[in-house]
Amino acid sequence: MLSTRPPALDDDPAALDAIWSALRPDRPTGVPMIRAVMISSVDGTTTIDGRSGGLGTPTDRLVYDAMRARADLVLVGSGTALAEGYGPAEVSRVWADRRTGPAPTVLVLTRSLPDRLIDLCADTGDRVRIAAAHAVDGRRVEAARARGVTVHVLDPGPTGAAVRALASHLHADEVDFEGGPRLLGTLLSEGAVDDLVLSVAPEVIIGGDDSTLTPGHGPGSTRVPMRVVSAFTCPRGGLYTRWAVGEGVR
Repeated sequence: MLSTRPPALDDDPAALDAIWSALRPDRPTGVPMIRAVMISSVDGTTTIDGRSGGLGTPTDRLVYDAMRARADLVLVGSGTALAEGYGPAEVSRVWADRRTGPAPTVLVLTRSLPDRLIDLCADTGDRVRIAAAHAVDGRRVEAARARGVTVHVLDPGPTGAAVRALASHLHADEVDFEGGPRLLGTLLSEGAVDDLVLSVAPEVIIGGDDSTLTPGHGPGSTRVPMRVVSAFTCPRGGLYTRWAVGEGVR
């Protein structure tokens, strides 16, 4: 049996160049690319005690920071933003010399716009904004705006198409989607994810959180074709992959 061992990369200068290259999209698409950045254990668990940070490795952090350094927008669901305590994005000093311009804007998706989310986004100087579903009560939108929060109301229709339209309006070429899993499943099922950058933490989780990479959305299943574009590991363990997503990868 033939086997392929992925290259082992660490944080030396040559490895950083290789990681940056591995994360580069194949080609421009002419529309905003939505690139999901996720982590799971070998068994598919995505959170420990409600947070994904417990699964991270130093190399996963390099990948995560590199994707933020590439992005024009960081997109995240409200549940993840609240659980992880999101704030304004920063560009890691490791990748700072590869980026021109300020750090990306954080855009938090919500279907209800609760007070906790308004509190999270207030006083961030427009660096953390809200993308509210079209059906969100207008009074909630006005309450957030009264606190100084920038709120974009999404177009009606599928979430992915509405997000891509907003990203285009905001002149974003790369959108870095960081979770959560249920929203990832929605975007994948709608054909709205172009790349999946997946870190596989070097462990199996027995018990604990009932979280998977793409939780079910009801009866039936949706198969989303993918093609692995790049993969590498590191001396401390873990597997780091980038997958092209969609019908065009077959």
